[in-house]
Amino acid sequence: MVINFCPECGQKAEESFKFCPACGFKLPKEEVVSDPQTFPESAAPKVTGIYLSETSLTQSPTTRKTSARKCSYGESAVNVAITPEKLNVMEPAASPLSVHGRKRRRLENTPTTRKSARNTSVVESALIVERTPENKEKQHLASSPASLHGSKSKNSPRVRGVKSVKIEPLPENEILTDTQSVKWRLAKFLLAWNTGILYKAYKTPSTAEEQHYIAKLDAKDGRIFTEQNFFQRAAKKTVVDKWKKSHSCSLLGIPDCVGFGVHKSHRFLVFSALGQNLQSIIDEEDGKLPEKAVFHIACRIINALEYIHENEYVHGDITAENIFVNQNETSEVYLAGYYFAFRYCPGGEHVTYREGSRSLHEGTAEFISVDIHKGAAPSRRSDLESLGYCMLKWLCGSLPWSELTNANTIMEQKKRFKTNLAEFLEQSFRQGKVPEGLRRYFEYVMNLDYEEKPDYVVVRKTLSCALTKIGIFPDDPVHI
Repeated sequence: MVINFCPECGQKAEESFKFCPACGFKLPKEEVVSDPQTFPESAAPKVTGIYLSETSLTQSPTTRKTSARKCSYGESAVNVAITPEKLNVMEPAASPLSVHGRKRRRLENTPTTRKSARNTSVVESALIVERTPENKEKQHLASSPASLHGSKSKNSPRVRGVKSVKIEPLPENEILTDTQSVKWRLAKFLLAWNTGILYKAYKTPSTAEEQHYIAKLDAKDGRIFTEQNFFQRAAKKTVVDKWKKSHSCSLLGIPDCVGFGVHKSHRFLVFSALGQNLQSIIDEEDGKLPEKAVFHIACRIINALEYIHENEYVHGDITAENIFVNQNETSEVYLAGYYFAFRYCPGGEHVTYREGSRSLHEGTAEFISVDIHKGAAPSRRSDLESLGYCMLKWLCGSLPWSELTNANTIMEQKKRFKTNLAEFLEQSFRQGKVPEGLRRYFEYVMNLDYEEKPDYVVVRKTLSCALTKIGIFPDDPVHI
């Protein structure tokens, strides 16, 4: 038996393994590949077409960003029927892309990419990805904003190249069987994301369909495996409940993954309903949120991040589209979307800082940390930095680099932001007063070392002080 070693964590792995059993890293094969984290050819059928799944073009491995608005885990607010009539062929690189007559962002391709685009034909896929190994850090989306269903928010570019992956929806009432032999019926198609397809699902057989779940499907060998690996390793319900009890934290926004498995060419995860997507709420509020709501949500996310970090993982892609608010009595806030989750501290040993050790600009370019832009593995400070950018955008409606499309230019802007924090904050709020809690948050987070453990008590207190001044406590229901 041939034994190899994982290039990410150094653990032994058999030659037949596709993923590292220790950290979940996609193991490279002997054949020549330009990126060890791209999908194997077996997971990517020979696709010659492009389908824009009502989202902007992206360039990440499974392109987590979705522009589908009013989307809820557990609600069918959006219905996207995947039919040939709604598919669009990519036009030549010189002309803009459009979906249903609306202008979309276009990808500034290398000659290699343009040649690939010319040979395309329509495919029924909810996911579009393009790969150009050369000059990946220079690839970016053109400047025209994209929208969906009248959404007012602009899509953040993703800048990582990938191979094409075809995701076909399953028919409603299809029965999935998870690894525990529990059967799930796909009751209703909800929508297609760049990170998969969502269905309302019910456990079967069932006497009454009172409690419903969300089934998330994606390519079997896609990044959904990373998300599954995270929930198996670090977010089992028993572990989460134990943490909540030991830390006196009744509200911990970690989604409850109740089942997973493989069905034909799909891998699926089943979640308890999470509520409404925060981005859709922001869109309804004209692109901004009130200060009390921003700090309230951030306090809840800090709780989730502390749990994730203490279990050796970082999230890696914090955005409003990965946050859900369940409008119940407690208004629980969940941090979802673990396609870019990374085990930064396997076995208790923090990974070393190495620029270029991973793909450049991996994730949502508007919000990722400078470390991720440089190709270094994300650490705890990366998640906190991303949350800071999110808060700033929720308060102001945009970031100083929101209109930029080149990832390197965005990175340079973020570097200047870190060195001229006060000036950038004043420009962002224009004539308004910079919230003291936000200013102090950035001052603390931007001075963290790569391997430094954040003081979560200090971070929470920085944000909660702004709430208590107006009579709101972190555990109170979130009102937006």
